[in-house]
Amino acid sequence: MFPRLALALFLALLAIDPALAQSKAVKSDASAAAAAAAAPPAADSSEVRFSGEAFHGQAFERDIGHNMFFRLTPATSDEGGGWVIQILPPYEDQDDPVEFSEIATPPYHAYNDRYLAGAFGYSAKEAVEARIRRFYFVKSVADINAANEVVNAALYPSSASDADRSRIAAKAAGIELGSGELRIVRFRIATSKDQPDVIAWLKFDVVLNFSPGITLQQILAPKPAPASPR
Repeated sequence: MFPRLALALFLALLAIDPALAQSKAVKSDASAAAAAAAAPPAADSSEVRFSGEAFHGQAFERDIGHNMFFRLTPATSDEGGGWVIQILPPYEDQDDPVEFSEIATPPYHAYNDRYLAGAFGYSAKEAVEARIRRFYFVKSVADINAANEVVNAALYPSSASDADRSRIAAKAAGIELGSGELRIVRFRIATSKDQPDVIAWLKFDVVLNFSPGITLQQILAPKPAPASPR
């Protein structure tokens, strides 16, 4: 009896072991896929693509390589909430914060494509109706300092001499930018009788190009579009 029982157990183990091995392989493959999805892109990737979701009052952050992070930062405006697109270094200095897209994305001191928010008089609904946001960013702290001088001269031209204008124009041509595009895929607006509507949820796709061949000079003084033939 015992030899038969031992044989039966042996045959059962032979049948189970392949299933266990297959289960472990599936789990291993799933873990590897999840790790690959969470891993930052290669540092030399000239183009980075990803998708994400953001919820009201919560930030979304993604390592985009190149020693930078993409972040949707909750807006502080009371006009409907939402987010501001930011490109950040991997560290945060509370005394001297650094952000790479604000200086490179006009118009300045006004609503622009970095805002996915009810702000500057725009409602939450109006904010999400523009499905595509295009923005630019410098790629180093040194470029921020140089871009600040260029943008100040562009905003307040009377403060610069002719010699300074020539020097600053040359500097602007030498500041190469990265570009980004965020496309809103889906959204949900939460309504209230007593408070402004808010953007409760957002699903989006992002494409970042680190070598688009665009300079700050081109952003500040774009060439006029060619006239259409009559």
